[in-house]
Amino acid sequence: MSDMNSHGFEAVEAEIRREKAEALGRTGERLERILHEIQAFRRELVHLTSGRGGLKGAARVWVECRVKLAEHDRLCDRAGYLRHCLIVQREAMGLRRHDDVDRQYPMPAPLAVAGAIRREDGQ
Repeated sequence: MSDMNSHGFEAVEAEIRREKAEALGRTGERLERILHEIQAFRRELVHLTSGRGGLKGAARVWVECRVKLAEHDRLCDRAGYLRHCLIVQREAMGLRRHDDVDRQYPMPAPLAVAGAIRREDGQ
Protein backbone atom coordinates (compact mmCIF):
# COMPACT_ATOMS: atom_id res chain seq x y z
CA MET A 1 0.00 0.00 0.00
CA SER A 2 2.85 2.43 0.76
CA ASP A 3 4.19 2.02 -2.79
CA MET A 4 0.80 3.09 -4.12
CA ASN A 5 0.75 6.07 -1.76
CA SER A 6 4.27 7.17 -2.69
CA HIS A 7 3.45 6.80 -6.40
CA GLY A 8 0.33 8.92 -5.92
CA PHE A 9 2.32 11.50 -3.98
CA GLU A 10 4.98 11.64 -6.71
CA ALA A 11 2.29 12.07 -9.35
CA VAL A 12 0.77 14.98 -7.41
CA GLU A 13 4.21 16.56 -6.94
CA ALA A 14 4.89 16.22 -10.67
CA GLU A 15 1.56 17.87 -11.46
CA ILE A 16 2.32 20.75 -9.08
CA ARG A 17 5.75 21.27 -10.69
CA ARG A 18 4.13 21.23 -14.13
CA GLU A 19 1.51 23.82 -13.04
CA LYS A 20 4.20 26.07 -11.54
CA ALA A 21 6.24 25.90 -14.74
CA GLU A 22 3.18 26.70 -16.87
CA ALA A 23 2.26 29.64 -14.63
CA LEU A 24 5.83 30.91 -14.86
CA GLY A 25 5.69 30.62 -18.65
CA ARG A 26 2.37 32.47 -18.87
CA THR A 27 3.72 35.33 -16.74
CA GLY A 28 6.84 35.50 -18.92
CA GLU A 29 4.69 35.61 -22.06
CA ARG A 30 2.53 38.42 -20.65
CA LEU A 31 5.66 40.38 -19.67
CA GLU A 32 7.14 39.87 -23.13
CA ARG A 33 3.92 41.14 -24.79
CA ILE A 34 3.89 44.26 -22.60
CA LEU A 35 7.55 44.95 -23.38
CA HIS A 36 6.77 44.69 -27.11
CA GLU A 37 3.87 47.12 -26.64
CA ILE A 38 6.22 49.55 -24.89
CA GLN A 39 8.65 49.34 -27.81
CA ALA A 40 5.80 50.04 -30.23
CA PHE A 41 4.69 53.06 -28.17
CA ARG A 42 8.25 54.38 -28.21
CA ARG A 43 8.40 54.06 -32.00
CA GLU A 44 5.06 55.90 -32.25
CA LEU A 45 6.38 58.68 -30.00
CA VAL A 46 9.52 59.07 -32.11
CA HIS A 47 7.41 59.18 -35.26
CA LEU A 48 4.96 61.62 -33.68
CA THR A 49 7.64 64.02 -32.44
CA SER A 50 9.62 63.95 -35.69
CA GLY A 51 6.69 65.21 -37.83
CA ARG A 52 6.48 68.67 -39.35
CA GLY A 53 3.07 70.23 -38.87
CA GLY A 54 3.64 73.91 -38.12
CA LEU A 55 2.23 75.53 -34.98
CA LYS A 56 -1.20 73.94 -35.25
CA GLY A 57 0.45 70.58 -35.81
CA ALA A 58 2.74 71.16 -32.83
CA ALA A 59 -0.21 71.72 -30.51
CA ARG A 60 -1.84 68.51 -31.74
CA VAL A 61 1.43 66.61 -31.33
CA TRP A 62 1.79 67.97 -27.79
CA VAL A 63 -1.65 66.65 -26.82
CA GLU A 64 -1.04 63.29 -28.52
CA CYS A 65 2.34 62.97 -26.81
CA ARG A 66 0.79 63.51 -23.38
CA VAL A 67 -1.85 60.86 -24.11
CA LYS A 68 0.78 58.42 -25.43
CA LEU A 69 3.05 59.04 -22.43
CA ALA A 70 0.21 58.29 -20.02
CA GLU A 71 -0.38 54.98 -21.79
CA HIS A 72 3.37 54.34 -21.89
CA ASP A 73 3.55 54.92 -18.12
CA ARG A 74 0.64 52.52 -17.58
CA LEU A 75 2.38 49.85 -19.66
CA CYS A 76 5.68 50.37 -17.81
CA ASP A 77 3.88 50.03 -14.46
CA ARG A 78 2.26 46.82 -15.71
CA ALA A 79 5.62 45.49 -16.93
CA GLY A 80 7.17 46.22 -13.53
CA TYR A 81 4.32 44.40 -11.80
CA LEU A 82 4.62 41.37 -14.11
CA ARG A 83 8.40 41.29 -13.63
CA HIS A 84 7.82 41.29 -9.86
CA CYS A 85 5.32 38.41 -10.24
CA LEU A 86 7.83 36.49 -12.34
CA ILE A 87 10.53 36.93 -9.69
CA VAL A 88 8.16 35.83 -6.90
CA GLN A 89 7.14 32.74 -8.89
CA ARG A 90 10.77 31.87 -9.58
CA GLU A 91 11.67 32.24 -5.92
CA ALA A 92 8.72 30.03 -4.97
CA MET A 93 10.27 27.39 -7.22
CA GLY A 94 13.63 27.74 -5.45
CA LEU A 95 15.34 29.95 -8.04
CA ARG A 96 17.24 32.69 -6.25
CA ARG A 97 19.25 34.33 -9.04
CA HIS A 98 17.41 36.39 -11.63
CA ASP A 99 20.13 37.57 -14.02
CA ASP A 100 18.50 35.58 -16.81
CA VAL A 101 15.21 37.45 -16.23
CA ASP A 102 17.06 40.75 -16.70
CA ARG A 103 18.63 39.44 -19.91
CA GLN A 104 15.44 37.92 -21.36
CA TYR A 105 13.07 40.69 -20.27
CA PRO A 106 15.05 43.94 -20.15
CA MET A 107 13.00 46.72 -18.61
CA PRO A 108 12.92 49.91 -20.69
CA ALA A 109 14.88 52.93 -19.57
CA PRO A 110 12.86 56.06 -18.74
CA LEU A 111 12.08 58.31 -21.68
CA ALA A 112 13.91 61.64 -21.66
CA VAL A 113 11.04 63.28 -23.54
CA ALA A 114 8.64 62.23 -20.78
CA GLY A 115 10.44 64.39 -18.24
CA ALA A 116 10.42 67.38 -20.57
CA ILE A 117 6.70 67.08 -21.29
CA ARG A 118 5.86 66.63 -17.62
CA ARG A 119 7.91 69.71 -16.70
CA GLU A 120 6.02 71.71 -19.33
CA ASP A 121 2.72 70.47 -17.90
CA GLY A 122 3.82 71.49 -14.40
CA GLN A 123 3.91 67.92 -13.04
